[in-house]
Amino acid sequence: MNLTSRILKTVDRYRMLERGDRVLVGVSGGPDSVFLVHALKRLEDIQGIELFIAHMDHGLRGKESGRDAQFVKKLARSLGVKMAYKKLKSVKSRSKLSPEERLREKRYEFFMQAAKELGAGSVATAHTLDDQAETVLMRVIKGSSLKGVIGIHPKRAEGKIKFIRPLFEIRKKEILKYLKNKKISFRVDRTNLEDKFLRNRIRNKVMPYLEKINPRLKEALFNLAESLREDFEFIEEEKRKIKPIIRSKKCARHILLCDLLLQPKALQKEIAREALKSVGGNIKRLTYGHWKDIDNFVRKKSRGKSMDLPGGVKMRKTRDRLIFSK
Repeated sequence: MNLTSRILKTVDRYRMLERGDRVLVGVSGGPDSVFLVHALKRLEDIQGIELFIAHMDHGLRGKESGRDAQFVKKLARSLGVKMAYKKLKSVKSRSKLSPEERLREKRYEFFMQAAKELGAGSVATAHTLDDQAETVLMRVIKGSSLKGVIGIHPKRAEGKIKFIRPLFEIRKKEILKYLKNKKISFRVDRTNLEDKFLRNRIRNKVMPYLEKINPRLKEALFNLAESLREDFEFIEEEKRKIKPIIRSKKCARHILLCDLLLQPKALQKEIAREALKSVGGNIKRLTYGHWKDIDNFVRKKSRGKSMDLPGGVKMRKTRDRLIFSK
């Protein structure tokens, strides 16, 4: 099966596109995003979609960043696709996000803004099977919940904008081979070879070493994430059914202990996470250790006791309920 047919299969499997969709494609100039826009251009008539390109110049690599932008502008003209462009002036943030996370945040803000201005309901990004495998391994190494280990979602909604990953089941080596055979040029970001970032160390050192043990490691990690996604979606559906047990009162959230303890452990964990999130807690800093402490607190601590949770949230226990508040 050729790559176009496999992309169509991925698009169909995850219901990514519908006829008449206006799709904004995030293009950095690297091989994956260049391949993505070429592939979607071939599918434009088949799928009945309209394409746009978005490129953000981070300005972090000096003249190289500028050359990337010029390359993408030339690509957009050659394909006859309208382009949205933004040069980022600063990535400073008052949040505790890492530089990579801040850049990702800025990039997705730009994608959202550009999509709205162009009337695009979908944003396509060039995440591949390799990206998913690296993400899963990275989160296993760092320690993560079920939600974290399932990694990148093939499709997700952000308000009225739908983010899709048509290359989700395609290997990077297949993309590079295709571009070479078709003599399609692309840009190379040499910072991807630097090992100062965790993802780069996993990609350049850890993954090649583990592939000596299992040459199909990336496929194995991808399949693990897909299997866990099915479990997570079941838990999410069950959580939606019982979400009313989290009651609001002013700036706090209340959960009756009898309602909580009736639920399976997997749901108890998600209910606590939802309550923490709803009062402004930092769920990204919520570890499995926190969950064990919460479980012990609920079952063994006497009323009147309290516990601090990430993001400045305090959880208190009364005679019959848990109260989450800032």
